[in-house]
Amino acid sequence: MNRSRSLIKSFVHAFRGIAFCVMYERNMRIHIVVTVYVMLTALYFYELTRTELILLILTCVSVMSLEIINTAIEVLTDKASPEYSALARAAKDAAAGAVLLSSIAAVVIGVILLWDLERLMQIIGFFSENLFALFTLLVSLVLAYIFVFNGKERRKRGIKRNDK
Repeated sequence: MNRSRSLIKSFVHAFRGIAFCVMYERNMRIHIVVTVYVMLTALYFYELTRTELILLILTCVSVMSLEIINTAIEVLTDKASPEYSALARAAKDAAAGAVLLSSIAAVVIGVILLWDLERLMQIIGFFSENLFALFTLLVSLVLAYIFVFNGKERRKRGIKRNDK
């Protein structure tokens, strides 16, 4: 029984780490919103093979996973080096660079899998002919904007970058 509690605790800690990133990292919220729109578009408007869908999922998850690792490196670096340090800055920049590279790769993979002018015109036609769908899309964009830009800031919520 003790091992199962330990396992459950490890999942709780992992979900708490993800929740921290979602609450305090704007870029993580951007990745989530983009992932939701890409996946809905791919599933609703495209006929991707299983392999293409798996590639799309893995691509999105890798970007978000690197964002979580980037956040962990930032938090640990701020704790270990509360004063300015060129090495601390280099560590944070390198971690951010990893996220940037994976994001660029995700865009390239998305374009390769989803770029089709004829399909794009069909999607535009779908929304121009279906006002409820267009309205739903616009409302979702407003909600996505609110979700992305109304997150908590670490400094304002007592989680300081130089917290000792």
